[in-house]
Amino acid sequence: MKQERAFEHVTISKKAEASVRAGHPWIYGEEVSGGTETLENGSLVDAFSEKSAYLGTGLLSQKSKIRIRLLSANANERFDDAFFRRRLRYAIDYRKTVMGSDFGCCRLVFGEADGLPGLTVDRYGDVLVSQV
Repeated sequence: MKQERAFEHVTISKKAEASVRAGHPWIYGEEVSGGTETLENGSLVDAFSEKSAYLGTGLLSQKSKIRIRLLSANANERFDDAFFRRRLRYAIDYRKTVMGSDFGCCRLVFGEADGLPGLTVDRYGDVLVSQV
């Protein structure tokens, strides 16, 4: 028996499925079957293939051509504070490793590369600037 999912079910095209299976974190609006109009902007949704295979969970955007930005393909993932802290910690630790002592002015979070699609955070000394 298949596990019940906590998030709204969205079916995507075969083209989008191939892209997701290849590791691409974006699903475009024209690749989503059925209406997402009633779903809340910014909500988490589960992406499924036309054959009902779970492909990932992502954030829904009604205003962008990129309709879903996938956060994880792990069906057991919990999208709680710990999930986002873990992703942010990884991004910051990676920048510290790469930047070394020159860590005062850099891009702390680089969206898809850090598993946080759509989020950019830059550091300028004591100031953080973000874009979502």
